[in-house]
Amino acid sequence: MTATTAPTRAIRLYRTPNENGVGVFRITANGQPQFYTLREIRCDIGGRGFAVHRLGMGTLYHVRVGAPEECECECLGFLRWGRCKHILGLRALIQQGQL
Repeated sequence: MTATTAPTRAIRLYRTPNENGVGVFRITANGQPQFYTLREIRCDIGGRGFAVHRLGMGTLYHVRVGAPEECECECLGFLRWGRCKHILGLRALIQQGQL
């Protein structure tokens, strides 16, 4: 049996949201960068909502960030494991005061 380790991840906000609310960030996992656009969207059920679009893949995720019970994402990682890099990354940017 081999133990699995969590991937090494980093997030960086490249462009703060502009007048239309669109920003750009990068998540690097195990040395592989992935760029995303984000736009904060209305969320009536708690937390903050974001539309997150992975550049180059056409994938759009709706992500909700807040208290642990208020976090959700449409990505396969969240649907399988109940956690994902999108929530962790956006939460980190919010905690750092960047969003």
